[in-house]
Amino acid sequence: MYQSSLFRFQLILPIALVWVSFLDRQPGMARAVWHEAPHPQHSIALMEPESPDTGTPQGDRTVGGTRPEATCKETEKPLTALFANNGSDLTLSEYPTFWFYVPYAPADISTIEFLLLDGSERRTIYRTTLRLNDRPGIIQVSLPALREYALEEGKTYRWRFNLDCVPDRTADPDLVLNGWIRRVVLDSLETEISVAGTLEQYQTYRDNGIWYDAIAHLAQQHFANPEDSQLSQAWEVLLSELGLDLAISEPFVDSEVLSGE
Repeated sequence: MYQSSLFRFQLILPIALVWVSFLDRQPGMARAVWHEAPHPQHSIALMEPESPDTGTPQGDRTVGGTRPEATCKETEKPLTALFANNGSDLTLSEYPTFWFYVPYAPADISTIEFLLLDGSERRTIYRTTLRLNDRPGIIQVSLPALREYALEEGKTYRWRFNLDCVPDRTADPDLVLNGWIRRVVLDSLETEISVAGTLEQYQTYRDNGIWYDAIAHLAQQHFANPEDSQLSQAWEVLLSELGLDLAISEPFVDSEVLSGE
């Protein structure tokens, strides 16, 4: 039996060697060779993200997370930026106004900072620190009407709203919101707005997707005339449609600019 097995092995071995040699000569039948996958090369490019047509990229209206050591008090409602965040965050204004709901009392806040950056985020156009003077509520931040801060036609900008509850804990703020804004110029629309009434102006902004101005115009009119039922109803409908119901019943509160540059 041993001799029979040995004979079969001696017969099969040459055939196997010939077959392997044949495979090596076939270009389409090469044997697989395993290689370790190279590590991807990561790089950070400071470029403006793509936006739909002449629209704007997405931002963060509420805080998606906090630093592990953040010490802000728990609140029923989150810190929230009042903007559409729908790809049409546009303005006609060179010096637009931004709106934020701050759920903290002044004693619970160390620092509030607002920054406006160019689209690539390389250059800071405007930076200011604020102080809440009253109670939790809605505040506004307006760009000063100085040429150095004016938004240029057709350009997209990024803003950040940083809030610290405890001073000097780290270099990173406790809470951060961010968004985008793009200035457009529509001469015919501006003419139409200039001769329209209060609610008609708001509706014109809204119908044309000029959301920053729609929110700012209606907010200013609503808070200046809190007893006007039409303005109150329009404010409620607007915030509800934008998914900002949490701010519908919140009051406008004063804030003080501590520094600006």
